[in-house]
Amino acid sequence: MRAARVLTLAGGAGAALLAGRGRSAAVASGLALLAGSACTRFGVFAAGIASAQDPKYVVVPQRARLDAREVG
Repeated sequence: MRAARVLTLAGGAGAALLAGRGRSAAVASGLALLAGSACTRFGVFAAGIASAQDPKYVVVPQRARLDAREVG
């Protein structure tokens, strides 16, 4: 997620500061934004996998919802 943040900020800064200066600057900024987006996607996916492996975050909320349904 750190890499995603750095790449996104670099791509955004490059696009803002180097706008209209040349095609290569625009391509580099776009690639940095694309890489930042991919890193964010994979980071969120990995966090979801890690979260799903911990029963505290999966089973406990499900049981709480079932118990609430049975009471109400």
